[in-house]
Formats: sequence, C-alpha cells, structure tokens
Amino acid sequence: MPIIQFHLVQGVYPDSEIADLLAEASSAYVRLLYPTVEPPPLDRVRAFVTFCAPQYWATAGHLVSQGGTPAPYFTCVALSGRPQEQLNSLLSVFTDLIERYCKCERSLIRGHIISSDPAHWSIGGIPASDVRRDETASRAGGS
Repeated sequence: MPIIQFHLVQGVYPDSEIADLLAEASSAYVRLLYPTVEPPPLDRVRAFVTFCAPQYWATAGHLVSQGGTPAPYFTCVALSGRPQEQLNSLLSVFTDLIERYCKCERSLIRGHIISSDPAHWSIGGIPASDVRRDETASRAGGS
C-alpha cells in the first residue's frame, strides 16, 4: 500500500537524480513500514513524480518561470493506526532524500502524510483490512 508522490517543477532536476530519488524512497518506505519483514515487500511500493511546469509553480508568490525558487512537496499514504514515530520517520526520510537528490534547501521542502482507513483502501479490488486480516491468519496458520 505504500504510495509516495513527489511534486516537482519540470525541467529543474536531472532524470538520473529523479530515478535515484524514486528508487531510494521506495526502499526506505518499505523498510520503515515493514521493519520486521524479511525481505521487505518492495512490490507493494508505488513511487512517482508529478511535474508542474515552471509557469504554474509559485513559491512565496513568485513563479519559478520568473525567477521563483522551486520548492518540492511530497505526499505519502499510510494506513491509519501507524505509530507516530514511524510517521515522523517517513517525513524526515523523504525530506532527506529530496534535499539530497534535488539539491534543495531543507526549509523549502514540504510534505504530507495522508492517513487512510484500511477499509477504504483497495488492494486488487479488496479492502486492505480484509487482505491484511487474511495475511495475518495465513502466517498464524503456518501456511
């Protein structure tokens, strides 16, 4: 279920840096959400970038196309009930990664965790609450 979306100004960041950002964010996300699962279920992570043209991005009221500063923003989805320390770690790690790969001043980076009720999140068309319940029962049954 881990979803991370980076909102970036188009044409500012090299594709190689974006690729590294997505790869490292995916690995970090799954390690933070599933610290006791080996190997971590990387197949559950979806990471992507949404680009915004410089003429449609303003920071502090100044368009990037007119000399404004690009200031990345991210959103990530986490199922409700996660410990606050885990959520704080997600915010910190994603900020660290943007700072490193986008060469951005940390104070300009913004992020938001979107909390989703497992009954309102779908995995293959099935509520996550049902999928996770079945996974837990399967592990408990030894299969």
